[in-house]
Amino acid sequence: MISKRDSIVKTALDIGNMKIKAVIGELSSDGSQLKVLGYAEVPSRGMKKSVIENPEELSQCISYALGQLRDQTGENIEKVSIGISGEAIKSRTTNMKYQFEEKEISEKEVETLFRMSAHELLSGKERILKKEIYNIRVNNSGIIKNPIGTVGKEIQGDVHLIYIDEAEVEKLVEVVNRAGVEVEHMLLNAYASAKAVLDDEDRRMGVALIDIGEGSTDIILFKNDKLIYTKSLPLGGMHYVNDISYLFQISKQEAFEILSKLRDKEIHDAHIYCGTSKKVAVDDIKNIIDARTGDIINFIAQTIEESGFNGYLGKGLVLTGGAVVIDGLLDKINKKTGYVVRKVLPTAFRGLEDVDSSQATVIGIFTEVMEDEYNKVQAKLNSPEPEVQEKKEEDIEESLENLEKILEEAQEKEKPEKKNGVMKGIKSWFSNFI
Repeated sequence: MISKRDSIVKTALDIGNMKIKAVIGELSSDGSQLKVLGYAEVPSRGMKKSVIENPEELSQCISYALGQLRDQTGENIEKVSIGISGEAIKSRTTNMKYQFEEKEISEKEVETLFRMSAHELLSGKERILKKEIYNIRVNNSGIIKNPIGTVGKEIQGDVHLIYIDEAEVEKLVEVVNRAGVEVEHMLLNAYASAKAVLDDEDRRMGVALIDIGEGSTDIILFKNDKLIYTKSLPLGGMHYVNDISYLFQISKQEAFEILSKLRDKEIHDAHIYCGTSKKVAVDDIKNIIDARTGDIINFIAQTIEESGFNGYLGKGLVLTGGAVVIDGLLDKINKKTGYVVRKVLPTAFRGLEDVDSSQATVIGIFTEVMEDEYNKVQAKLNSPEPEVQEKKEEDIEESLENLEKILEEAQEKEKPEKKNGVMKGIKSWFSNFI
């Protein structure tokens, strides 16, 4: 959407289990300036464990978040970019080989490998969210990073596809459409979080990003600047609240307040009162928290092991997401996995300088979309103006027509000196278009 300010305006949505976060921002027409215009965060209802349970209720929450952005900025939001997550996400790799007549390899041959892989791995009813190719070989050579431009007759590589059933995509798109907007782009949530948090060295040296949200934990692995594995588990911060609420028969709001006080180290006694009369032992609460934390840590360790890249993550584990405030989480993950574990905040933008871990996904969606728009702007600035290009094509066509006429006239001339004179004139004339 182009605003009246002659700049590119885009909106990103993170539709979570507990919160919906929305960012709207603009990129100047020449790509030189990027800033956030507005940010909204509202409660999310109608989704549980990243599965839509009440489409109408969820759509109303999305509409409310977008309404806040419209009130803040005055922008007429018609399209949004969203993320998707959940256990329905699949991450698979297959080795493919494609043979052809010897030639210079182009994007076409690489795309053929992707199509062959999709034919082998998918049933035809899935949406590919992200694709990568690595361990590339041309003519059984050693591994190369980029085959484009090399000459060969065979290309081989490990193709990694991340995909989800199209039916799941359609459900989410329908919910967004009910809020009165179209879906412009759809990204993998874990990839978006990585976009907001990881740097080039992380991706190159090898890293596992763990995004622990309120309703799910997403893991995504990178090595040699390639996305190599991803997995999601419907387990997150809200499960701590649910456990405490259920086991001690207190409200979820009371359980949330206890967790907040423990996180902020405001509890110093052996017991705590819920409401006016309910007395709960702090050690019992901590035991419940530790048990649920253990489940998350086991999932992290198992996912890294099954990826096949355990021992290759030179930059260790990076944590982000709304639930990374759990007390002692980093140390416990370190002891279980043996990796260095660190917490990283997402990138801040002008207009959204004060960021926290819970905003990683929405900031990542916004970053990816705006980076794509920036690349389009640069491509346009570096290419000839349409009028110039059209004029150039017209000149070339006219030149070829005139050249044909001159050649015809030259063939009618019988004297060598006349023919030589004509050919000399052709060369002189044609040089004006080179």
